[in-house]
Amino acid sequence: MDGHIVDVHAHLYPSSFPTTPIEQILTRAKAVNVSSIITVPETLEDAQSIFELKNDLTLSNSLRDMIEPCAGLHPVTPEGAMSLIRVDQADSILQFIKDKSAELVGIGEVGLDFSPRIMNNAIAAYPDLKLDAEDLKNVQRTVLARHIDLSLQFDLPLNVHSRSAGHHTLDCLRDYGARKVVMHAFDGRIQYANKGVEMGFFFSIPPSIVRSPQKQKLVAAIPLSNLLLETDSPALGPEQGVDNEPDSIVISATEIAKVKKIDVSDVIRQTTENAYKLFPKIKKNSI
Repeated sequence: MDGHIVDVHAHLYPSSFPTTPIEQILTRAKAVNVSSIITVPETLEDAQSIFELKNDLTLSNSLRDMIEPCAGLHPVTPEGAMSLIRVDQADSILQFIKDKSAELVGIGEVGLDFSPRIMNNAIAAYPDLKLDAEDLKNVQRTVLARHIDLSLQFDLPLNVHSRSAGHHTLDCLRDYGARKVVMHAFDGRIQYANKGVEMGFFFSIPPSIVRSPQKQKLVAAIPLSNLLLETDSPALGPEQGVDNEPDSIVISATEIAKVKKIDVSDVIRQTTENAYKLFPKIKKNSI
């Protein structure tokens, strides 16, 4: 496929791919002209793992150069699949962002997740705290606001999660003055997405678009100038329940071209240009 491709959202570290060497994943991505993979953690440990990969001398320079690190705290904890319950859970990752700001290309994966299951898991796990859903939502909003502050301080774009909280997330980003934003795999209504476009935000599209009428409608509604490509590896692949890798990014590009009735090369050219605009610290690699 012609033209360099940027995957703006992937979880590319060993804990996400325990049985597949990262070197093989990067090699397969490079073979389809993926030049940069913006690699987002969910926890501090993930963020540290990304930097270990970036500095892994057993990988070739060209493969290591593909890894573009972000750091941030996901609103859902991996253990127990529950909402954050305290604002201070973000303290260590926020310090990490400050320490590594010169080496980061963005801040993420951060955002809001108001899925009822996520809320209920936290409430059930900590009955003594007598939490309710509104308490948890406010914790998440405050943690996101602290990330927005660092985004503004260090001029780093935000890579944003907003499951079951589309308009709430956009409102929070607006209220706290976020300027550079990609809404990852946005699942909200088109009317809210249009508000994001009005604020100059980007929306990244995963390969799961092939099985998601909502994503197809989103792509039809949003200008190509506000679209980006992502895989969310190892999730959101074209086939549900099957590990996804960055080389599947071509599926996102192809489906966007199909929905918009344009050539896939135009999709790749414009989304790569958009990625360099939002993430200016990405190294413009030669494949």
